[in-house]
Amino acid sequence: MTAPTRFPGIEGSCDMEAVDLKDRSTPSSVLPRGPGVVWFGISGFVNSTGTGFFHPFALLFFTELSGESLRSVGLVLTVTALAVLPGLFAVGRLVDRLGPRFVLTAAAALRAVAFAGFISLRGLVPLVVCGLLLALGDRAELAARPLMAIRLAPEGQRSQWLALTRVVFNAGIGAGALFASLFVVDTGSGFVILGAINAASFVLAALLYLGIPASKTTEAAFIRPISSPRAAPWRHVAYLRVAGANSLLLTAAFAMETALPVFILRELAMPPWIVGALFAVNTVLLALLQLPMSRVLDRFRPPLVLALGGMSYVALYVAALLAGGVPQGAQIALMVGGMALYTLGELAVSQASLVMLTSLPPHGEQGAYLAFNQLFAGGAAAIAPLLVTAFLADWPAGLWWALAGVSVVAAILSLSRREEPRVSKEGRSHEPLGSA
Repeated sequence: MTAPTRFPGIEGSCDMEAVDLKDRSTPSSVLPRGPGVVWFGISGFVNSTGTGFFHPFALLFFTELSGESLRSVGLVLTVTALAVLPGLFAVGRLVDRLGPRFVLTAAAALRAVAFAGFISLRGLVPLVVCGLLLALGDRAELAARPLMAIRLAPEGQRSQWLALTRVVFNAGIGAGALFASLFVVDTGSGFVILGAINAASFVLAALLYLGIPASKTTEAAFIRPISSPRAAPWRHVAYLRVAGANSLLLTAAFAMETALPVFILRELAMPPWIVGALFAVNTVLLALLQLPMSRVLDRFRPPLVLALGGMSYVALYVAALLAGGVPQGAQIALMVGGMALYTLGELAVSQASLVMLTSLPPHGEQGAYLAFNQLFAGGAAAIAPLLVTAFLADWPAGLWWALAGVSVVAAILSLSRREEPRVSKEGRSHEPLGSA
């Protein structure tokens, strides 16, 4: 599938006739270019480092500092994560009217306030209130970050800038988790220090976002008049297909991350270091290959890339199923090989989904669409733990069969072909969104 591919709503990024294939082989063609690229990368890295620093110790952090039970903390986290989802419609409007830089800055500030509250206030009510602020900040940041990338990217560079968002995110998460594992002390005072560092990291990220240089394609050029029609992403069938397929694969990814350590230690009786090694393989490959793979994947149609990437997840599920009846050396080889193929699929899925989710929306309404997509992502994050616990309790091997089925359904959904709305040079659809 190397024929010229044009995808509605994104000029240049998927037009393979406009790309010099010779230029693909040069290192400079892999790296994103343009004003603000370094500043954008640094701000994203600082932001994700704060998230990674906190993530491995989240449950211990909340239970220790709130004084609530683990069961209560888990319930609060689930409820707050779901409760903020309706508010994402307003977040989308803010992104379109005030720009993604404003929303990124506000999201970082919200999370800084949340962590300040976690370390200074105890009890259930502060946990709920600060949990809502944290969940809203997290979802708002995920909605605004890819839009900031495509608005900063010069012509023909959107794919690389979208890949850059994933590179700095994965690198920051990995670095933050590593630093936390080395320096965090499992005591009340230790978690207070963790929370204070996290709050400071988000304050720094907010300041860095403010320093990102404006360009003709950033804020003012995209802000829609208040009187302009509202977007209706729930009527855009093509967008719903992509968001649905992506949310299924997100559910599978969240479930894998949650279930794999338990399955390896309890069902396969493998040593604990295997868990760390597998996730190290995942992190290193994500950091090293995201940018070069983004250029390779530009040669193919995004729906095909999404479908094949999701099907690559099945390699890890098959490895987990086969590893139960073989010697430990073969177990390790199976799991490492399965994780490597899974990670290549993850690279493909993240790139193709970002390209489509940012290119299908009409001009000036990307924020509303990306915020709408976070409803799907939030649902995936909420469903995954329930799916994992249900299967691990009664039929551990059945989880991998179920996740394989999820990948197949996502592939079918992403490859479903229906007429896309025609998009003018200004990015406005000539047909009703519901006609897609």
